Amino acid sequence: MANTYHQLCPVLFGAGALRDLPGKIRELGGTRALCLYDKGVEASGIARRMLALLDEAKIPYVVFDGVQSDAPSETVDAAGELGRREGCDIVVGIGGGSTLDTAKAATVLIQNPPPVTRYFAGEGEPFTSTTPLILIPTTSGTGSEVSLMAVIHDTASHRKASVLRAATLAIVDPELSLTVPPAVTAMTGFDALSHAVESFTTNRGNPLSDILCKNIIRLVAENLEKAYHDGSNLHYRTQLALASNLAGIAFNDAFLHFGHAAAHELGVVFHIPHGVACALTIPEVIVFSAEAAPQKGIEIAEAFGLNVSPGESGAQAGHRAASYVRALMRRLNIPSLKKMGISREAAVACAEGAYIHNPFITSALSPIDIPLLGELIGKIYDNYQ
Repeated sequence: MANTYHQLCPVLFGAGALRDLPGKIRELGGTRALCLYDKGVEASGIARRMLALLDEAKIPYVVFDGVQSDAPSETVDAAGELGRREGCDIVVGIGGGSTLDTAKAATVLIQNPPPVTRYFAGEGEPFTSTTPLILIPTTSGTGSEVSLMAVIHDTASHRKASVLRAATLAIVDPELSLTVPPAVTAMTGFDALSHAVESFTTNRGNPLSDILCKNIIRLVAENLEKAYHDGSNLHYRTQLALASNLAGIAFNDAFLHFGHAAAHELGVVFHIPHGVACALTIPEVIVFSAEAAPQKGIEIAEAFGLNVSPGESGAQAGHRAASYVRALMRRLNIPSLKKMGISREAAVACAEGAYIHNPFITSALSPIDIPLLGELIGKIYDNYQ
């Protein structure tokens, strides 16, 4: 079967890459930038560093610092309105996944009338969006800087939907993640790991995404716990930044499946941080996929650095890999659904919404319906407490 490999935008990667931002804005023809970030990036001093670079280069800009977690639709509308009103001709988003997703969708609104809910993929209106967009991650998890989807929380319908808008350029500077606290390091690292595990176990993968995913798993296994305990180590941060970025490239081609479907619904219903919700699903994604495609279980286990004996089945290797992930989750203090005060019944009840709201669930290696998804969420609950 023939495959097509994609990379949506160029990536400027490396320590100190942020310093090239003014030159890149000029290369893209930007004369007035809409800069988006949240209060955390502002408090860290990263936003100040970025704006100082623009001031020094005499590049005019407008700031939207009201980005919120999970990119609520009304926040996107407000950011887009600011950019349109101020005549911004380039957008710069700097921060975590919610900021990058907000920036993507707000860029659409600079040239198209609000609200953003008009442009949800698969159900909304067509649009044209040519405004240059530069995305700069400050955490290592979402890979949103190189993926097509902007995941938006539609606060009216209480669901997550996507607006499709790629960046023009991604700037990945591992120095920006040196101040990320341990809990966020863990959550975002597991988000990247979930992207790799799911992308490796879809029915839409290709040789490039497979190679990327196995190396992403290895990078996370070798560096996440070290970065959790020693966040100021630039080497660990660089390896995680690379893992996150490559995972975004991989899942843009290979897509995701039931892990993210469940994580999105659990996040919306119970307000669980996305990285935590994704972490909880990883072991069951591995087991399910190893049973459907045994060789995948063997390769995932090997990517984690586990020795697979000649007589070991793929399902057995998958179960060992799942146990490895659960142990890592415990060491990095990822809470269980039960510890978060969520009942098993309430968690399993999310299966219907997860299935209905996330059509990419059809990318799983074996067919999944609502009852089966309910069983899988039940296993997520039972097997990690």
